[in-house]
Amino acid sequence: MTDLRRRTVVSSISIAIVVCLIVFAFHPIIQYVVAAVVAALAGIAIWEYEQFAKAKGGQMILPVLIVLTVLEVLSFFVSTEGLCFSSLPIIVFFIAFLILFALHFGEKDGAVVDLAVSSFGLLYIAVPVGMILGILYMNGVDGRWWLTYLLVVTKITDIGAYFAGSLWGRMKLAPSISPKKTIEGAVFGLVCALLASYIFHIASDYASPFHLGMYEWLFLGLLLGAVGQFGDLSESLLKRDANKKDSNALPGLGGVLDSLDSILFNAPIIYIYLYFLKL
Repeated sequence: MTDLRRRTVVSSISIAIVVCLIVFAFHPIIQYVVAAVVAALAGIAIWEYEQFAKAKGGQMILPVLIVLTVLEVLSFFVSTEGLCFSSLPIIVFFIAFLILFALHFGEKDGAVVDLAVSSFGLLYIAVPVGMILGILYMNGVDGRWWLTYLLVVTKITDIGAYFAGSLWGRMKLAPSISPKKTIEGAVFGLVCALLASYIFHIASDYASPFHLGMYEWLFLGLLLGAVGQFGDLSESLLKRDANKKDSNALPGLGGVLDSLDSILFNAPIIYIYLYFLKL
């Protein structure tokens, strides 16, 4: 109960900050604050990921990787400024890939593992986190609604799965990597995702220009509910392999990567959906 109270307090403060940033996201000054905050979170997450890699013997040039992560995240923000910048995230990722190779030219032992670990970090963390900014500031849609939809459906899935698993869970979902997660919790989390998605569908009738159609709420609700839990399990896999309980020791949170794990897999879904089907 003590841990639950701590998590509730920290989560409430975090939610209040996120809500304020989203509400005022289009303010000429606040938009840069939002971009800086998201980039900083990505930098912390990549540092936490580096601790996993170090525990398994991987060597990463951390300062460079943090800088490349921040640049990749910000490239998504800049890409929303106009069509001429739309390919910037791909360009920055490719340049970052070249830089990582170049930095290993002086070594011949362990280069394959180190490059694989570093490149995976960019793909696993920097790109999805950058897509959060891409969703928020994407031209042609109200990104504030879509980002809120992404965060609410994803997190309500986590919350529903946690409480249902704690209260009624019996059958283990993936005992080798996450002993406390249960099939009952996963099913209830999926139901919560669908319910939240349906509420957004109803609200979209009164929230122009945001629109979530009859089939969209069902399709996206199912997809976000299932893939988000897959993302949670995926981070658990990395933590267990590195023999770590949490990605960090932040009070009431664990780590930034712990908070982002399900969003890392769901952000690309919404980004790709908006980019190809809504614009």
